[in-house]
Amino acid sequence: MELNKNKRIAIMAIAILLGVLIAAYLLYKPYTPFINYYPYINGSVSLFAGLYFFLLSFGIYKPKYKTAEQAVKVDDLLKKWGGLWKLCSIVMILFGAYNLIWHDPDMYRISSTVENNKWTGKDRTKLLKIYITSLGSKDKKHPQLTVDYCTCSVDMIMKRLTRQQYIDDLALPKDEQNNIFGPIVKDCAAVYRRRVDSVEKIQK
Repeated sequence: MELNKNKRIAIMAIAILLGVLIAAYLLYKPYTPFINYYPYINGSVSLFAGLYFFLLSFGIYKPKYKTAEQAVKVDDLLKKWGGLWKLCSIVMILFGAYNLIWHDPDMYRISSTVENNKWTGKDRTKLLKIYITSLGSKDKKHPQLTVDYCTCSVDMIMKRLTRQQYIDDLALPKDEQNNIFGPIVKDCAAVYRRRVDSVEKIQK
């Protein structure tokens, strides 16, 4: 049994609404595994839909219609909106290709969450000041080595962890923090100790 026009419109509206709600939920959950595949899904849909409209609007592909009335309606739409369809199809193809080539899931996360994950130059300066002040009070004999070690450690932390991960890790107990940060700065600490030992041997 065929659905009447009003029922079809209602079903389409409900489907669109559900799609928007699901998309909003997925974007609000930045660490859900699905978000990492979203560029591939969105890119594929955009690319194939764009190709379909491209072939249709440029007259390369002519689908078979069930009735002559449907064919006339599509022809009328193409005459009226053909230029817009052509432009939109090209944009959809480029957008789909961009998603499939670069597939960056961050572009689909809520911007405030993404920005909170990114380190800034001010963050680096602040961390260096904290680390140098803390270690400098313990090792006053080797100020330059202290600076070098802290610089190395901060750079490694910023490379291995996001800003939000670092903030979350600081809230953990001290032992757990050491288990996380220790392996990250291990090489920096080894270089620091070797340089300190070398300097002290020369001074002796």
